[in-house]
Amino acid sequence: MIASAGVEAGNARDFLKTDAKTPLRGVYLAAGVRLTIETNSDFVLRMAQDSFEPVRSEQRIDPGHAQDVGLRLWIEETADPDEPPKSPYFRGLGALVFSGYSRRSSLLINLKRRYGAGRFTSHLASDAAFWKTVFFPSFLAIVGPAAGLTPLHAACVSWQGRGVILAGDSGAGKSTLSLALAQAGFDFLSDDRVLIGWRSGLLSAWGPSPDAKLTRESRAYFPALENLEDEPSFRFDPVESMGIHRAPSCEPQWIFFLDRRPDAAFSLHDIGPEEAALLLQRGLHRETEEIAEQQRRTIRALTERRRHKLCYGGDPHAAARALRLLLVEGRRPLGTEDGAAAPPAASVLSSSRPPGAAAAPPDPLRRFRPLPLQADLLVMGRSIRLETDNTSVLKHAVQVLAPFRNAAPTRSHFLWRIACEPHETRALSWPPLAAFSSGALRYVNIGRRGFIAVDLEAREAAGVLPERLADDAAGFCSVFLASMFYLTAPALGLTAISASCVAKDGKGLLIFGPPNSGKTTSSYCAAKLGMRFHADQSSFLELESGIVRAWGDFWPAAFRPDAARFLPELLTAGQTFSYLDQTFLCIDKNADAAISVPPAACVFLERRADALPKLIPLPAPEARELLAAAPPFRDDAAPNDDVLDALNRLPSYRLVYGDDPNMAALFFRSVLNTHAAMEARQ
Repeated sequence: MIASAGVEAGNARDFLKTDAKTPLRGVYLAAGVRLTIETNSDFVLRMAQDSFEPVRSEQRIDPGHAQDVGLRLWIEETADPDEPPKSPYFRGLGALVFSGYSRRSSLLINLKRRYGAGRFTSHLASDAAFWKTVFFPSFLAIVGPAAGLTPLHAACVSWQGRGVILAGDSGAGKSTLSLALAQAGFDFLSDDRVLIGWRSGLLSAWGPSPDAKLTRESRAYFPALENLEDEPSFRFDPVESMGIHRAPSCEPQWIFFLDRRPDAAFSLHDIGPEEAALLLQRGLHRETEEIAEQQRRTIRALTERRRHKLCYGGDPHAAARALRLLLVEGRRPLGTEDGAAAPPAASVLSSSRPPGAAAAPPDPLRRFRPLPLQADLLVMGRSIRLETDNTSVLKHAVQVLAPFRNAAPTRSHFLWRIACEPHETRALSWPPLAAFSSGALRYVNIGRRGFIAVDLEAREAAGVLPERLADDAAGFCSVFLASMFYLTAPALGLTAISASCVAKDGKGLLIFGPPNSGKTTSSYCAAKLGMRFHADQSSFLELESGIVRAWGDFWPAAFRPDAARFLPELLTAGQTFSYLDQTFLCIDKNADAAISVPPAACVFLERRADALPKLIPLPAPEARELLAAAPPFRDDAAPNDDVLDALNRLPSYRLVYGDDPNMAALFFRSVLNTHAAMEARQ
């Protein structure tokens, strides 16, 4: 956790995993796309090699219309057991798509760059089925359209490289018929999804996943599957379970639109290219207009192949034999005479919408959800555009940043997009956070069903969280909004440090210390002595005309409950929020953080029970060593060096004191009365 509660909740020095090494590299041909994987795991590369065609260093690739794709996958070596993997959670906003697999295993995809970066526990990363049947298929389905691929809701088999597309809605019999055709001698590609693209100038089809899925009722047609798990629906590897042959790709030659009937009928009818294109486009997900047009062109090229509507029922093996007769031997079964007209379109297009009305493409990732609530926010002299779909998010953000509204913005615009979703749990505690970064891309996953993602180059951030967390004002500002600002800060020219800040007569004092050293309580006590309370946990620094200036954090000051021994008003005035097993009492700092101040000195707290208060000047080398740890976490994108050099030129002290934060506050006042702001050398 990056905000006031969380930086101190554990070892967060490399929260963004900027030190993560991924020295291993593999290049593969995945659905006609050149896929480069960087990782620290030999096992991940072996799984990729089992799933895709490896590319030799000297091999030239002609991807046609496809684009290169990249992945950076860091495996966390830890003995700490992760929660059992659940069904993946996929959500996006615009070009940023998050995939949550478990509490500490996740991936962020930037569709504009066709690049994904993620972290995974060693427990999950050692699961071969996860990579082959979950991760790689879902990644290709998400990034495929941006790389020139068109995902179709269809099965696919092939005969000597000539592909057969079996299109249809769920329940149309794609899986049973494709497996029956595979047992009749066809090569199997996919039973439910197929990727269509171009390779060396030819239209090609690929299966994204090696497994197949059947219902319990369909298993009766395949005796080889009798010993598999008895579930309403189950997944399996058809090559291992049924002994069929798999093909990596094929060139589509036939398209069959399935219309499954309750009887054992079999009939085949030609279908026009316009209706075929309409049926195929109906299964596409919503994309940008550029990508949607590219997919329409691919589908138009596909519908130049032979197109039929296939009505069948009963035993899929009987239908497979009839199709084999047609496709392999060139003989049409009875009832499938050449030129036979297809039934009326209404029997093919099952829909309740008015005739001629176009259905909006589905958006399962919710990338294009409307965010109608908007506000232009000012914070630390910077402008931020907020777009959201939740009134609590808008209200909390506007209120917590209200003190900054009178300051004229000096830096360029940044975009925050925040969406909320209902969630079944009503747990009161904020879930654990985990983070990862790769270049300008960084993200934090909030449990498994929430995330914050930031693209510093695009100057935009996206976040999704459960509605119940947005309703928690103190937690939302202290955890979610603070984390988003931390990740955004480098693009705004700000350097974050773990320090509270108080000020007097236009001069600031930066106060450092480890957890439980009393930074927050002593700074609050300083405010009672007439000083301004700018920050309790984090200050944000910038250089202005050669002078370092400090802004205070905008979220509420967070106190541990034991601080009420010295500040009893916390029990009545403080708002509470919980993070994991910790509870915090929050007090609004009001407008004190809304102006920047030049720091005059640095104080490093050392809290010792029964110690006599003592202010000790620090020699420059010791102060420099302590200031090197001032940023709350390592961040290669943050403009740290010049700012930290300026801090090194300030006088620094070690303040040893006992248990009473009021005593520390008296020393703060003394230091501020002594020192003037110092100018940084150019």
